[in-house]
Amino acid sequence: MSSLRKYLENIIDGSKEGILAGVIRCILFLLSLFYAQLAKIRSTLYQNNILKKKEAGVPVISIGNITTGGTGKTPFTAFLAEELKSQYKIAIISRGYGAAKNVEEPYLIKDGSKLYADAAQAGDELFMLARNYDQLIFIRSANRYQGTKMAEAHGADLILLDDGFQHYQLKRNSDIVLIDAEKPFSNNKVLPAGLLREPFTALKRADIFLLNRSENVDFNRIKELENSLETLSPSNDGVFKAETSLESCVCVASQQEEKLDFLKEKKVFAFSGIGSPEAFKKSIESAGAKIVSYKIFKDHYNYQKEDLLTLLDQYSASQADLILTTEKDAVKLSDFAEMIGNLPFYYLKISLKIEEKDKLLKIIKSKIRNENAK
Repeated sequence: MSSLRKYLENIIDGSKEGILAGVIRCILFLLSLFYAQLAKIRSTLYQNNILKKKEAGVPVISIGNITTGGTGKTPFTAFLAEELKSQYKIAIISRGYGAAKNVEEPYLIKDGSKLYADAAQAGDELFMLARNYDQLIFIRSANRYQGTKMAEAHGADLILLDDGFQHYQLKRNSDIVLIDAEKPFSNNKVLPAGLLREPFTALKRADIFLLNRSENVDFNRIKELENSLETLSPSNDGVFKAETSLESCVCVASQQEEKLDFLKEKKVFAFSGIGSPEAFKKSIESAGAKIVSYKIFKDHYNYQKEDLLTLLDQYSASQADLILTTEKDAVKLSDFAEMIGNLPFYYLKISLKIEEKDKLLKIIKSKIRNENAK
């Protein structure tokens, strides 16, 4: 599966040449035209109130993106929850990507300090957040409106909608869109010829933009992106920049944290199943470690016993000093604690460092106080 995905990615970005690659590119382009038209029609139906939007009884802040893959939505959701939890009873609602299908929704993942689900039931990202916060409500619900009803029943007075930009059905007080500053719009084409979930015109709905991983992009490129976003969404309330901040290295078995210096000059066997595997690779290297082998799985991959056995064999053969993965992947390995045992098995803990943080929070709080959801 990973080799097929890589093959298609190479076709999309143009690095794969030949007659077959050209034919596939043409087919994907035609399909993308059809997909883009469907997206425009759906958006128009909601904007013109032909398809009716539903409104929650409390303010809703949507956190989303316009491309597939990782843009840092989960770390930003964690940041926002941390900053606002003293003022609001917050519920985080997600559709639970990669979670088991046989779960009745809306499904309460956590309220207070008690977890009602595991990573398979909640989805990796939602479970990761739920494991780290006790004061919040976590709900898995593909139908976000139904999720808001459950959240309100549990006392929520603010809802953070994870990956909600394309969920037109629910009114929200603000649409925050995260963009990977390194690869903002792939090849500028809509799925499946590119990675855009919607045409560029959809960005006019966004109130706030956050350019993530800005530390890897030069000043001129950032200014180009800012100008493009101002053109696409002239009435937006701000374009902000964020950097990925490496916090610590955490032992999967004991949860003991080590400072980042722990990784310096270590030989690392790494693996991940995330939307931006290259970003994880750069994070490891920036911590001073040397990657001797890196195994990439598809985003939201559900690890099985056989996968872990293979990874452990590969780690042993690599003669690396330790195994390293992401926190998102690590939460799905709890069932394999006996297999992991006392092995040097760690995950990298990250957060976002946001420029002009106070200004951003002021804008978001004003949106929350605005009773007119859009």
